[in-house]
Amino acid sequence: MSDIDVPAPADPHAEACGRRERKKQQTRQALHEAALRLVDEQGLDGTTVEQICEAVDVSPRTFFNYFPSKAAAALDLPDSGISPEGAAAFRAAEGELVPALCELIGASMDDAQQRRRMKALVVRRPELMPAFAQWMGGVREQYFALVRERADDADALAAVALTMAALSVIVHDGTAGGERPGAARLLEGVEQLVAARDVRLRDAA
Repeated sequence: MSDIDVPAPADPHAEACGRRERKKQQTRQALHEAALRLVDEQGLDGTTVEQICEAVDVSPRTFFNYFPSKAAAALDLPDSGISPEGAAAFRAAEGELVPALCELIGASMDDAQQRRRMKALVVRRPELMPAFAQWMGGVREQYFALVRERADDADALAAVALTMAALSVIVHDGTAGGERPGAARLLEGVEQLVAARDVRLRDAA
């Protein structure tokens, strides 16, 4: 008898699932690209879900399987702001709460290209801002729900508020970009906010 290892036969079910998942990702990306182009050219009010679907050759029913609105499609807003991997890492984290939360939120900052595209589109089409703000509010609630698993409600609320405020600070001062990991930049923003507690007023004019 030969000792040569014979490769195990491929799992047809796993292959089929893999193909379906790739197809879903391709459809989502195509819908996003079509919505981005149309909204950028025509504005949000001038673009319809039907136009987006026609560009991708799918039905409106299929569209709403991927995005709740044309604004969400144009901005490529995911259903959840927390990846399964990020949630698992936070649940397994040890040590201080805020640095662990910075790791969680900072990971979403590292897709620089997507972040720049989103910011540029909102600047060109400010009518998208309400949809983005609503999404961010939902993401904040998702962070709070996750952090409550590892901290008391009051501490969770304070930690999320502090970290999201730090995110706003580094976005506005331009340090949200760059080569360093998002978590490190975010933690610096937290430290900047905390340090502001001891800033003294300038002398009155």
